[in-house]
Amino acid sequence: MGTVQIRYWQLAAFLLAILPQYDRLPSWLLAGVVLSCVWRLPSVERRIGLPGTLVRILLLLAGLAGVYTSHNTLLGPEGGVSFLILAAALKLLESRNARDIFVLGILDFFLLATAFLFSQSLLLTIYVAVALVGIVGALLVQQQRQGVGLRRTVWRAFVLVGQAVPLMLILFVFFPRLPPIWTLNLTQSTGKTGMSDTISPGDIARLGQSSEPAFRVEFEGEAPPTRELYWRGLVLSRFDGKTWTQGNEVPVEWGGGVPDGSIVNQDDTLQSVNYRITLEATDKPWLFALAIPRSNTREVGITRDFRLLKRTPVFSRFSYDVTSYTNDPMDSAGLSAWTHRENLSLPANANEQTKAQARRWRALMGSDARFVSYVLEWFRKEPFYYTLEPPPLGENRIDQFLFKTRRGFCEHYASSFVFMLRAAGIPARVVVGYQGGEKSPLGDYWQIRQMDAHAWTEVWLPGRGWVGYDPTAAVAPERIERGAQGLANDASYWGDSGLSVMRYGNYKLFRQARQMMDYVNYRWQKSVLGYDTEDQTSLMRRLVGDTSLLKQLGIMVSLLAVLGISLLLWALYGQRRREHPVDRLYRRYCERMARSGLVRAAGEGPHDFASRVAVSQPKEAERAMQIAKVYGALRYREDAPDTPVMIRRLKRLTRGRG
Repeated sequence: MGTVQIRYWQLAAFLLAILPQYDRLPSWLLAGVVLSCVWRLPSVERRIGLPGTLVRILLLLAGLAGVYTSHNTLLGPEGGVSFLILAAALKLLESRNARDIFVLGILDFFLLATAFLFSQSLLLTIYVAVALVGIVGALLVQQQRQGVGLRRTVWRAFVLVGQAVPLMLILFVFFPRLPPIWTLNLTQSTGKTGMSDTISPGDIARLGQSSEPAFRVEFEGEAPPTRELYWRGLVLSRFDGKTWTQGNEVPVEWGGGVPDGSIVNQDDTLQSVNYRITLEATDKPWLFALAIPRSNTREVGITRDFRLLKRTPVFSRFSYDVTSYTNDPMDSAGLSAWTHRENLSLPANANEQTKAQARRWRALMGSDARFVSYVLEWFRKEPFYYTLEPPPLGENRIDQFLFKTRRGFCEHYASSFVFMLRAAGIPARVVVGYQGGEKSPLGDYWQIRQMDAHAWTEVWLPGRGWVGYDPTAAVAPERIERGAQGLANDASYWGDSGLSVMRYGNYKLFRQARQMMDYVNYRWQKSVLGYDTEDQTSLMRRLVGDTSLLKQLGIMVSLLAVLGISLLLWALYGQRRREHPVDRLYRRYCERMARSGLVRAAGEGPHDFASRVAVSQPKEAERAMQIAKVYGALRYREDAPDTPVMIRRLKRLTRGRG
C-alpha cells in the first residue's frame, strides 16, 4: 500500500475520532489540530518537513499551559480530553514509521470513546459505529501490502466491526450491571441547562428559550389535565430584594415516608396519581414531582416542605417512581414558629410602595383568603403582560414591576405576589419547577422541556395549609392551559428570539419529525441506557426462572463459547470465499495446469513452479514466467506500479490470452 494512501487514511481516522469533541475544545486547540492535519498532508509535508524534537517539546509545553488555562486543570472530563487530543495531535507530527501510525490508530479508539463522557444519545452512538469502521479501515490499509480499493477496505472494516457486535450484545445483556463511568461525578465544571437553587428576574426566562429535555413522565392510567401539572422542584423562602433562595436546611425522611404535615398516613382514601419520571442529568440532588409525592425508589427521600430529594446529585439520567396525593393538604394543622417567621420576612427599606399598598388592601378585605383573591383579580384586570423579554428593573424591583413596567415572566409575577402577601402578614413562598408538558402522540409518556420551567406560589391559610396559587394564570391563562410548548408561534411570548426550535412547532412536518425523534430517543433511553440490574434480573427470571448470579454467568460463558467456535469455523472454512482476487486468479491457473498433469506442490513458490512448467511444457515457458513475475509483484511488493493494470494483465495471462 502506498505511503500517500496510508497517510490520508490516518488523517481521516484522526478527524473522525475527534469530531464529536469539536464544540468542547478551546479555539486555540481546535486551530492546532487543524494545523497538524494540514502539516501532515503529503504535498505540504514535502515542502516544510516535520518539526524537530526541540520544536515538539516547546509545542507540548505551550499546549499544556493552554489546557490548564482553559480548564483550570489537566484532569476531569474537559481538561483530560483536551490533553488527550493535544497528545494525539503532537503524535501525528512525529509519526514516521509503521509503529507510530499503529500507535496513533489505537489512540483514535480512546479519543472516540471519550465522546460518551458527555453524551450517550442515539445519534452519537450511530456516529461512533460509523467512525469505528473508518478507524479500523485505516489500520487495515496500513497492514495491506497492495492496493485493494476503498470499497473493499470499507467492507473488510465493516465485517471486523460487525464480528464484535454479538460479543458486545452478550456482555451487555448478561454481564453484571455496573454503573458506567459517566454516572460518576466527572462534571464539576460542565454547565448543565436546568433549574438553579436561586431565581432572579430573567433566570427562568433564559430556560424558557431552551428546547432541551428536562424529564419524561409515564403515567399509570389517565394523566391529569395540563393545567394541573405543576412539577414541584424547589421551595424558596428567603428574599434579599433581588434573589430568592432556599430557607433553612429542611429535614429529609428517607424510605418512602411522608412528612408529619401530611394526612396520607391517616387517610388512605385520598386521590392519588402513579407515574414514573426519567430525569436528565442535572448535577443537583433535587427531583421533580406533583404534590404531595411519595416514592419508594432507592436513595429518594422527601423533605419537610414536601419535595423529593436524591441522596446524591443526579450525574446521569435517573428514573424514579412516584405516587402523588393531589388533594392532600400540606401543614393544615399549623406552622412552626421558625417556618412562620421565615415565610413572612422581607428586606427592610425596600419596595415601600408595594408594602403600603398591600397593607391598605388587607385592612379593607378583612380576611387572608379575600385578600389573596383581590390581588389575583387586580393582576387579571390591570394591564399586565406576559413576555420572555421584559424590560430591566432597578433597585426597587417589585415597585417598578407592579406600578411601572408591568411586563414580565412567571418569576416576576410569583415574586411580586409573594412580596405583597408577606407585606400583608400572610405566610407565602415561591415554588419553582416546571408546568405542563407535551404528550407524545407516538408513545404513552409526557415530555417536559426546559422551556416548561415555571415559578408559582404557595400561600398558608388557616385550616387549609399551604395552598398553591399561580399569578401567571391570572395574566396569561393560555400559558397554563396550553403549556409553554403550546405557545410556540406566539410572537408576544417569544419576542424576537429565534433560539428555540419549538418556535416552529406549528409546521406539521417539523412537529412530526421532532415528535418522532423524541419517541426514538425515549425508547433508546428507556430500553438501552436504562437497562439496569432490575431489568437484567427480570430478563433472567423470564429466560430460566432463576436470578442467581452463577447461572447468569454460566449462560454468558456458554454464549461466548458458541460465538468463539462460530467465528473460528468461519475463519477456517470461509477463507476461500474471502480469497484475494490475485490469489484466486493464480489458483485457477494452477488448477488448469494440474488438469494437464502438472500439480503444484504444497509450499512450492511461483517461480519454482514456473521453472518446472517450462521444463515440462516448453511452449508454456514464457507465459508461466510472466505469470510468476506479475503475481509476485502484486503479492509481495509494496510499491507495485499501476496495480489495476497489472491485475488485468494477470487475468489475461492466466486465461491464456496474453
